[in-house]
Amino acid sequence: MQIVVLGGAGIIGRVIALDLAQDDLDLVIADRDLAGAERTAQQVGKRARAAQVDVTDGEALARVLSGAAACVNSTLYYFNLDVMRACLKAGVPYLDLGGLFHVTRQQLELGRAFRDAGLTAVLGLGSCPGVANVQAGWLGAMLERVRSVRIYNGATLDEGESLAWPYAIETILDEISKPAMVFRGGNFLEAPPLGEEEFFLFPDPIGWAKTHLSLHSEVATIPLTFADKGIEECFFKITFFGYSEAALRKMAFLAELGLAETERVAVDGGSVRPRDVLLAQLRKVPQTRDKPKSKGYKDVATVVEGVQAGRPVTLRADTSGGPHAAWGISGGTLLVGVPPAVVARWLGSKRLSRPGVWAPEQVIEPEPFFAELARRGFTTTLTRAETVAAPVA
Repeated sequence: MQIVVLGGAGIIGRVIALDLAQDDLDLVIADRDLAGAERTAQQVGKRARAAQVDVTDGEALARVLSGAAACVNSTLYYFNLDVMRACLKAGVPYLDLGGLFHVTRQQLELGRAFRDAGLTAVLGLGSCPGVANVQAGWLGAMLERVRSVRIYNGATLDEGESLAWPYAIETILDEISKPAMVFRGGNFLEAPPLGEEEFFLFPDPIGWAKTHLSLHSEVATIPLTFADKGIEECFFKITFFGYSEAALRKMAFLAELGLAETERVAVDGGSVRPRDVLLAQLRKVPQTRDKPKSKGYKDVATVVEGVQAGRPVTLRADTSGGPHAAWGISGGTLLVGVPPAVVARWLGSKRLSRPGVWAPEQVIEPEPFFAELARRGFTTTLTRAETVAAPVA
């Protein structure tokens, strides 16, 4: 079985490939950066080969995909639609790490094309989106009615003020600068980026941590999935994208100055994208982390309120874990890379073969999925809270 990992030279693509290499699989590590893809392939082992491809070249990408059992797209989310169309052309099942709400909604429109082609596409299968969606689907299935789904992404943070990024820097800049989307009162609404700060209690060693809103893909699909159960609210909050709070405040200040904007501005008779200038400067930042690997812990918590057996109940799922010492990566990076590797195997083996375009909460079997995460060091727990007695008004 051959699996193509697009963006295989990147931070997350490397982890996906390392996990897939634990099985007897043929891997194609594809990236525009051929040297980076070759480094990943060399680390992964002899059954991996590197390929250079520009994912905006549909014909070239379809040739790379030809004959594959599945494609894992870990490129920047801007290219999700390009890759999906190439998978349709090549007849290959598709999986990605998320579309930051708006692109995800566009991807859902390809549902009929994938159904007609007999192909499966799963959108947003990392940690968040991904693990959180599977948690929401698991908990929501236990309830007759779902009132709210609230997602919290927590991690032990950097101890210094490093601006080194834990995943795609352009995605982080979009999350910092673009309005968050929330679902309230039956409507999708914009909210300020980094707004609605809230302290949330995560399992040790994270503990109490400040979280804030962010534009994210979970909110794009979960309200649609639970529309028939009367969902009224859905949001996603995170702890500073893995930065320290001080570092995030610096990044937010740069965004407030307009340096995350992508529209060209006139400068000395020419024009430049402010973001290009910012990215050029950020690339000078040493990509080392102030956070010791022993502190790289991650927890994804999904809290669902609803009705079970006629009574109000609150269910909470947590998936938690720490660093992978042998691979030298934090728990946060591991929990993004492992889920797509697990589900790529399911797609390739036809264990998951439901034609169409789906969110994880719709098609991923929760308990087998959590069992696979447990094999990689992640614990999933279920907490139930309900009122057993209350004063009569």
